[in-house]
Amino acid sequence: MTSHGRDGTATTPPPNGRQVERTFGEHRQGYDLTEIRRTSDALLRVRIHRDAHQHQSYALVEVFTSAMTWTALTTEPASGWHAATPYRSTGPVPLESLADRLFARADAILRTQ
Repeated sequence: MTSHGRDGTATTPPPNGRQVERTFGEHRQGYDLTEIRRTSDALLRVRIHRDAHQHQSYALVEVFTSAMTWTALTTEPASGWHAATPYRSTGPVPLESLADRLFARADAILRTQ
């Protein structure tokens, strides 16, 4: 079963936007982090799924569009981060730097438009 905990008690503001919501969950074969941040230009959502199997893991950032949908903006292949994260985690810390990189990349993409 999946257990979800809310972890919105950041002590310092995150880079690349203001945190709106953050959810962390554990599952049988790994864990997930979903975080939404508002930047001056957009509402962004990072979704990271860390599975025991690299090919079932993913990390992406999406932008909320005027059509009220989430659209994928960019991803980071699991081959670049999976081995550096632990098999199990009871909190979001192992995925935070990856989330920050995705938010920074999305912010850079949106600023070029």
